[in-house]
Amino acid sequence: MKRAVFMLTVTVLLTASLFANGTPEGDGGAAIYPDNVVEFVVPASAGGGSDTLARLILEIIHENNLVDGTMVIVNKPGGASAAGHAYIMGKKDGNYTIFTMNAAHALAARANKSIQDREFTPVANLAMDNVLLVAKADGPYKDFQGALKAIKEHPESILVGIADNLDKLCVAQINMETEAEFSTVYFDGAGEIATALLGDHIQLGIFNPNECLGQIQAGTMVALAAFSTDRLEAPLETVPTFAELGYPNIEFQMFRSIMGGPGMSPEVQQYWSDVMQKVTETETWKNNYIRKNGLEAKFMPADEYAEYHERMAERLYQMGNIIGLFK
Repeated sequence: MKRAVFMLTVTVLLTASLFANGTPEGDGGAAIYPDNVVEFVVPASAGGGSDTLARLILEIIHENNLVDGTMVIVNKPGGASAAGHAYIMGKKDGNYTIFTMNAAHALAARANKSIQDREFTPVANLAMDNVLLVAKADGPYKDFQGALKAIKEHPESILVGIADNLDKLCVAQINMETEAEFSTVYFDGAGEIATALLGDHIQLGIFNPNECLGQIQAGTMVALAAFSTDRLEAPLETVPTFAELGYPNIEFQMFRSIMGGPGMSPEVQQYWSDVMQKVTETETWKNNYIRKNGLEAKFMPADEYAEYHERMAERLYQMGNIIGLFK
């Protein structure tokens, strides 16, 4: 019995030493994790909201020496995040893969039966993002009422660019509440939607503020309405909410978070959760992401986010079923 107790004590001490402060350590006590390249996967094309988020996080990590190791961003667009999720599922070691997650990607993963989304590892929620309905500034639609009038007179005459099923849900809300027939066209990211919109291939687009703010400020795009419950802060304070336009049931907010690969250990999960918390505490994050892009700061550590993510992913999936999104 004494030998068993002794061996158990040694095991506990070794485990504590290995993951002191949530960081795997070497024999000399110096932290060695990550001792291999960490891929920061973006399941979307370059230039979109998820890509912008990942690149700012990486910039903050480098500026503040938050990770003693090499990280690279890997864009894997295609199939409304399906290509990126399949790539992540194929990784042999989940400890060396983190990736951006948002409500749209969570919905896509839950709906895709070939992806075991519950095997992903929740790391942290970072912020809540807003959604805008946007038109070309010199196009025919200067406000939502004008677009609604046109679609009522000519059903299905207006194409709305979307990047995922969550965007589809947003347009479905508009159609249900206004009894309109806006049609949707899928693209592989906000960058492609912007190109199509400015090229007159579509008439409207669904964007997060940070995906179109530059174009709005440059005068090439105009936001017709916001899906938020309250007006956004400057420089989008003049954009009316759908509630203000007479449609209080048209509203949506997107969570933006970080996940880890399948099989990520609890210690590494906590390591990245701590890193992301430090990221969100920097002034660069607050000024260059939250305030600049009209987001709501909302950090959730791994355990809290895990519960929230499962609840929201299932809720979104059920909403999609109700409107026949997956038929």
